[in-house]
Amino acid sequence: MLLLSLFVLLCILLLYYYMTRRYTYWLERNVPYPKPSLFFGNNRNVAMLKITVGENLQRIYKMYEGYPFVGMYELVTPVLLLRDLKLIKHILVKDFVYFQSRGIAANEHVDPLTANLINLSGPRWRNLRTKLTPAFTSGKIRHIFGLFTDVSEKFKQFVNQCADTGEPVDIRDLSVKFTTEVIATCFFGLETNTIQNGNSEFRKMCKTVLDPSLILAIKRCVRDYMPGVFKWLSISLNPSDVIIYFMRIVNEMITHRQMNNITRNDIMQVLMDLRYKKIQQDTFAAQSQDISSEANDIVIDDKLIAAQVYIFFLAGFETSSTTMSFAMYELAANPEIQKKLYDEIQSVFEKHRCISYDAICEMEYLDRVIRETLRKYPPVAMTQRVCEERYQIPDTDVIIEKGTKVLVPIYAIHHDPLYYENPNIFDPDRFLDENKKLRNNYTFLPFGDGPRICIGMRFAYMQTKIGLVTLIANFEAELSEKTVTPLQFEPTTFTLTSKYDIWLKIRRRLQDQAGKS
Repeated sequence: MLLLSLFVLLCILLLYYYMTRRYTYWLERNVPYPKPSLFFGNNRNVAMLKITVGENLQRIYKMYEGYPFVGMYELVTPVLLLRDLKLIKHILVKDFVYFQSRGIAANEHVDPLTANLINLSGPRWRNLRTKLTPAFTSGKIRHIFGLFTDVSEKFKQFVNQCADTGEPVDIRDLSVKFTTEVIATCFFGLETNTIQNGNSEFRKMCKTVLDPSLILAIKRCVRDYMPGVFKWLSISLNPSDVIIYFMRIVNEMITHRQMNNITRNDIMQVLMDLRYKKIQQDTFAAQSQDISSEANDIVIDDKLIAAQVYIFFLAGFETSSTTMSFAMYELAANPEIQKKLYDEIQSVFEKHRCISYDAICEMEYLDRVIRETLRKYPPVAMTQRVCEERYQIPDTDVIIEKGTKVLVPIYAIHHDPLYYENPNIFDPDRFLDENKKLRNNYTFLPFGDGPRICIGMRFAYMQTKIGLVTLIANFEAELSEKTVTPLQFEPTTFTLTSKYDIWLKIRRRLQDQAGKS
């Protein structure tokens, strides 16, 4: 018994020594860093699900004003937090060759949906990115614009029904209904009727993937902070029924279109055309000046298609729905801004007579409203890269070793008063051309930057714009007494999401009421 006690004590002492020794990493390199907590490092409150990753990084960011970078620890692993905008540009763009990977652990053998653009790195990522870029050009978005407007009309009719009840609505839930239907239509070619039927199978799977979950949050912590354990245990973030569902609907859709010779203007069709070589290689050459034969030879099969459609669904659905709901919250809280946006929409509609691609692109104030929403509520609070070759930080003696993770704190930068005066105030005029010229471009990074910038950025912008135009053109919104203010963020989700439902009072615009009577 005594020997066992001594053995346990020795193990504890060795573990303590190992951890404290690891916590000298940045000290030995003369890099400033906040004192870490034993085992948790500088992520104790994140691991305990008390605050979001973005809020935690903002806290550290504020502690080291004037420093270009700060060391920190994820559990016992040293990572580098970037503060200097010039250095961020080096990491994301100029010296991208050293930082091509996001370093996200994945287990493709148990979850084939993880073989997507977000997770892949190296030649596999580069080749696939080259192949998929044409699917998200402005021309392609214009080509499928009719699909957006079809959904927006259904959305308008549903919100009419909600407004007629006189009861407050959860704008987050409304936004989710809209973006789910858009994604299902534009990516899968499915008519899920999610707007009217919140219990459709497609919507249920969306909820399974994206609703706040303690188990999912724990799995994500293991993946991010203990990637070796994550891989060793073959953990899958996605439940098996979700994997089976998305694989099945993609396989069924491909088979159905082939057997019936069906062609649609959607992303699924683009992916199918890529697989069956119906898009010529010179199409891709227009998108990239450096396409290797290896890129031309990449194999796109049903599993790879399913993985891309899944991540496009995940990214497009979640980021756009949160941006829509946060924008509507701010418009309801700032009626003068809502009125100005409504006036612009009416003015453009008088010219174009309908919702068209050109009409949406002409709405400059709408664009500023969305950009300010993305500034104040960036869907992804930080982006990360992993150093792939030993790298010396410019103008310093500090070396970033191979395998070290570097973090770009997007939420913290977007709320830095050095770049945005009174950052907690919602002010779309920050994005007037004359004001943007006064700021460094790297003060606004909602979609990242460089070769790994979000491929679906244009799609996300258009989806959000059409959703907001549909709402503001036809309805007035104001805050409900049920809304919890100020907003708090949900710590269990990866994207920046409101912890509580956002309740708004929705009324038909006067001319719509007159038309109804």
